[in-house]
Amino acid sequence: MRSWVVIFLIPFMAFGQGEEIGQTSRLTYYFSLYSQADGPTTVDVDAIVDFTNKLEQKRTSFRKEKDFLEYLFVKTHRQFLKTYVEQSSFRDLTENKKYNCLSGTALYALLLDHFHIPYRVMETNYHIFVLATTAEGTVLLEATDPLHGFVDKDKVVEARIEQYKQNALRSGAPSKTYYKYEANLYNEVNLDQLLGLLHYNLSVVAFNAREFPVAVQHLGKALDLYTSPRIEEFSRILILSVVGSDLDVSVKEKYLRSIQSLRKKQLAMTASVQ
Repeated sequence: MRSWVVIFLIPFMAFGQGEEIGQTSRLTYYFSLYSQADGPTTVDVDAIVDFTNKLEQKRTSFRKEKDFLEYLFVKTHRQFLKTYVEQSSFRDLTENKKYNCLSGTALYALLLDHFHIPYRVMETNYHIFVLATTAEGTVLLEATDPLHGFVDKDKVVEARIEQYKQNALRSGAPSKTYYKYEANLYNEVNLDQLLGLLHYNLSVVAFNAREFPVAVQHLGKALDLYTSPRIEEFSRILILSVVGSDLDVSVKEKYLRSIQSLRKKQLAMTASVQ
């Protein structure tokens, strides 16, 4: 039997984005929060604090903000983004330097936020990237491309954005049936919503492993942080998969009740913001 595989962003209480808090505290807060999306763990924040301190000392040597941003991009890849692993979490990044487009983008967002460089994190169906605004123009940061991921030419930036907007589904294993989202996403997300997407990815990983309880748990946390059409679509996939599974009837009913509860919550939140 062919199984469904969902492609994610690859192919509680939080600081508000506008609150006045210390930049280092803000950085370490979100860095720790992202690292604990998998579950509670002791997070070593010294590495990111030391890294930003060194960048700050170097910043004054750059005459152009764009040059400093390129230096930040390269140094971040060398320090934290060593190995691309499609199904990895932010904790994998902090502990093993393994990353994907979401975790790498989240790290760049935290660094730009820390250095007060205006930026936007843009979400599409199967990808996510950063647009930074400098005195010399817009720069696109592609976390998964260490060699050509710093894009500062206007026409190239525009071409990349148009490419991402196509929301093309990459081909995968022929033995799997990949789900193509009906939604056509091109949304700006903030730091709290990025945490929601980290939980969403963890939900997808659990779903692909047929770990339905974990998938439902992370989907609920994602919904608490970010109202997105992809969550509604994914909840439908979960329902179909649970119904068609070999689980005990009582277990199926339990999971289905949980998923239906999430769907009602999603609809209520969507209605409240319209």
